[in-house]
Amino acid sequence: MEWLNILIVEDETPLAEMHAEFIKQNGGCRQIWLAGTLAQARTMTERFKPDLILLDNFLPDGQGIELLRELTLQGYGGGIVFITAASDMDTVAEALRYGVFDYLIKPLAYDRLAQTLQRFSQRREALKDKARVNQRRIDEMFNTYARGGDQAALPTGIDELTLMKIRALFEDPQVRHTAESVAQQIGLSRTTARRYLEFFSANDQLVAEIIYGKVGRPQRIYRSANND
Repeated sequence: MEWLNILIVEDETPLAEMHAEFIKQNGGCRQIWLAGTLAQARTMTERFKPDLILLDNFLPDGQGIELLRELTLQGYGGGIVFITAASDMDTVAEALRYGVFDYLIKPLAYDRLAQTLQRFSQRREALKDKARVNQRRIDEMFNTYARGGDQAALPTGIDELTLMKIRALFEDPQVRHTAESVAQQIGLSRTTARRYLEFFSANDQLVAEIIYGKVGRPQRIYRSANND
């Protein structure tokens, strides 16, 4: 994956730091900056010219969609990914209209973010290629993955048997688990357990809640979506 300079625009500092830590641990990042307001984001975008902006919509001095609109009209050459709790169709439609690269709804599934970063990096690499491209290559660049064959095929690294074991842990709607507790009960590494939990979360089978303790990093707690 290409090395990227990334600006994270998020007013909740612990959450912004979680995003940054995840990106650093997964590689592909040269530099990360954090901005907590639209004003800071404007200043840092102009100064550092990041390759990619991870943008929240609800900020103390306005909405991220304003910055997306401004940068698009200014001809900003980088990419923008919305990471926000805003799930209304008007916001989604406007983000698409102004060319957002991806739209991720909070609470963020980090496996999903990893996929987005990889696709963005791949698109940047593809755009550097001066050769002619075929339709499949164009589809990849525009994220229009027309998948043939079995639509229910599981992604790489996700095993059906392990999915069943983890799903069984959440049969009681009142149960709460962390990646650590799932890893201990199933006999997995914490990283692997988190991958499966985020898969369930991305498919709306589990709900991920971020708990901020007095000491240490925020913790992700997972529960069944059936008790909503």
